[in-house]
Amino acid sequence: MFFTISKDHKSISKIDSESFVNLNIWERQHIEEWVRKSPEILGEDLLIVSSEFDRFEGSKDRLDLLAIDRMGNLVVIELKRDSFAGYADLQAIRYAAMISAMTIDKLLPYYISYQKGKLGIENVTEEDSRTKIVEFVNKDNFDEITNRPRIILCSEDFSQEITTTVLWLRQFGVDITCVKITPHRMDEKIIIVPSIIIPLKEAKQYLIDIQQKEEEQQEPTSRRTRMMSILIENNLLKAGDKIYLKNALPTYIKYNDQDPIFHAVITGKLGQSNAVKWEKDNQEYAISALTWLIFKDLHPEKKDPGGLSGVWFWVNEEGTTLWDIANNYLENQKK
Repeated sequence: MFFTISKDHKSISKIDSESFVNLNIWERQHIEEWVRKSPEILGEDLLIVSSEFDRFEGSKDRLDLLAIDRMGNLVVIELKRDSFAGYADLQAIRYAAMISAMTIDKLLPYYISYQKGKLGIENVTEEDSRTKIVEFVNKDNFDEITNRPRIILCSEDFSQEITTTVLWLRQFGVDITCVKITPHRMDEKIIIVPSIIIPLKEAKQYLIDIQQKEEEQQEPTSRRTRMMSILIENNLLKAGDKIYLKNALPTYIKYNDQDPIFHAVITGKLGQSNAVKWEKDNQEYAISALTWLIFKDLHPEKKDPGGLSGVWFWVNEEGTTLWDIANNYLENQKK
């Protein structure tokens, strides 16, 4: 959300975020055109050199947008309209690999075609196009693009499955970024708020998991305990305690305190599939399995949300996440 202030500075109005699905906005018809015309929405200066690029040898795939950055790197831009951007990361890696050997000479025909078709520029020459690329790149003596393409994933939101993969790839030197674009409706206009979210908030769970793994490798085997076990065995949560699904929800889910779909009760059991009882059907579940089920069921297209950690999304009566409760306990035990 964001807020607008009146001209006299005396009143404030809240503008809630929307979803591209609800606004009937599509990837190629709308989002791709916005980014193509204003690539700075991705947080940097980029020269778009092709759209719907499909000249991959032995493949019929289409790369949404291809660009060059100020350092002379090709940039693969993959666009999705919601967080369940099925295999967007894998697609982008494949595209980057297939264009990694591209030179300026090989790129020029596609850039010329793009200028004629999308920009309406007639009489485009190879010399003019090469000059535009060289002048755009902010490097002395630049004469060739690098063989290490970058990747930018752009979407309304990103699943933990994708952010985890992106962070892991970055550890091995793959230059891949996630840019979140959030739509808001304001009167008759749609306002887009972009933000680079790797490695910020959406990546927090991954960083916590890595930290926990490193700590556990240095601790006795008896401390390698699941979070729900820590909560129940140490009376941090008791049988009958109510919990609520309301932290860091995907953009397509709006929390409703009156809807039992967002409510569960701690059973006090430590089995693999009976830690919580869902108020919607009174059945027992593992907390992560229940979270996965809810996210999938509420998605407009019933898409698989991927792997996730349920304790991150559920909170207690005071609004503290189950993850934080368990993690704080472990931290205090070390003191």
